[in-house]
Amino acid sequence: MASKYQKILRDLISDIENGILQKGQKLPSVRHLSQNYHCSKDTAQRALLELKYRNYCYVVEKSGYYVLEGKEKNESPLTISLEDYNNMAYEDFRLCVNESLTNRENFLFNYYHQHQGLEELLSSLKTYLSKDAIYTKENNILVTSGTQQALYILSQMAFPNNKSKILLEQPTYHRMIDLVNDLELPFLTINRDFQGLDLNQLEMLFREHDIKFFYTISRFSNPLGLSYTTAEKKKIIELAERYDVYIIEDDYMGDFAKTTDLPLHYYDTSDHVIYLKSFSMTLFPALRLATLILPTILMEGFLAHKKMMDYDTSLIMQKALSLYLDNGMFEKNVAYLQQVFQKQREKAEKYIQDMEILESYQILPQSVVLSLPKPYLGKLTFSKELDFLENCYIVSTNKNYIKINNNEKLPQNLDLIKKILSYSRMN
Repeated sequence: MASKYQKILRDLISDIENGILQKGQKLPSVRHLSQNYHCSKDTAQRALLELKYRNYCYVVEKSGYYVLEGKEKNESPLTISLEDYNNMAYEDFRLCVNESLTNRENFLFNYYHQHQGLEELLSSLKTYLSKDAIYTKENNILVTSGTQQALYILSQMAFPNNKSKILLEQPTYHRMIDLVNDLELPFLTINRDFQGLDLNQLEMLFREHDIKFFYTISRFSNPLGLSYTTAEKKKIIELAERYDVYIIEDDYMGDFAKTTDLPLHYYDTSDHVIYLKSFSMTLFPALRLATLILPTILMEGFLAHKKMMDYDTSLIMQKALSLYLDNGMFEKNVAYLQQVFQKQREKAEKYIQDMEILESYQILPQSVVLSLPKPYLGKLTFSKELDFLENCYIVSTNKNYIKINNNEKLPQNLDLIKKILSYSRMN
């Protein structure tokens, strides 16, 4: 039986497509819909927002929703923007939080004795992850208060390989660097740049050093935006099994990878990959929830550490995220965000094409990373718009990368770089 939300949506779409509601005509108000369908105003509001997302209507400030002009003529869709996505994600998740509180769940008034995570969310996560070829059992899924908590626990607990050193790619996620530095953890590094990862060096490090785990961002690495090839993934997994080294695969941008770009976890048959994913990028940074897939042998030790840090990870947020995943909101909103990022990447590509002086570049969903000739890199240090990625290196190295935000200022910043480098070459 269809929900009230689905019925409102279905009826309005039918009326629009059958001409009962004409282009430019005002749609029924939230109040009218809630009274007519005997539902909450939140449900009616969500149905209207979904219509807007599907380009059936548009909003007039302080007036209401109107049938989109030219819908039947297959005109170009409305301009998509990150602001629109943020508004949709906020409204959808707010509804899920409200629903979590409305139902007066038992866990609200009692202690919940499952440090692994809320059962409903573990089930939701299993389904969600399987859509990205990440197959696992619910018993191997955990929920943590963000990726930082997971990384901290993994750095502190003993591993069955009885090794102690952490291997970091350079450059890497700055908070992982902070963790290693602040806790004075033993570490080694391996360079990963636009030319890829030296697999021979990786094997030497695995073979000759007591590496507990290799922390790597397999898809859209932070900060360079690199992704391993299939051959590289298979080789990394082979080496991990051969030398008994665990891999922590941070997949914070996995939702934006191509369907053919599978995670390392997919190729792991020896339980050496620890899969880590947050929802900060696809929802909002304030949602301090992450999911972790652990090999069974690590589960007991991890939970022993976790329960000393927080008894239950934000149960209300866990319930809301479970609803958000199950009712299709997450999938819908990520599809929209993928469109936004694709438009941004296309614009950035267009701006860069005529910059022949660049050695190479990488276009990420929200930024552009440039590899510049080293003699000219110092000419740009005055600009506050450029990020030279200093905090992404744990040891000194010959850095020649800069990152620029992929926003409305990108054309001006690229043009400035082009002029400065061109002038430097001439002189």
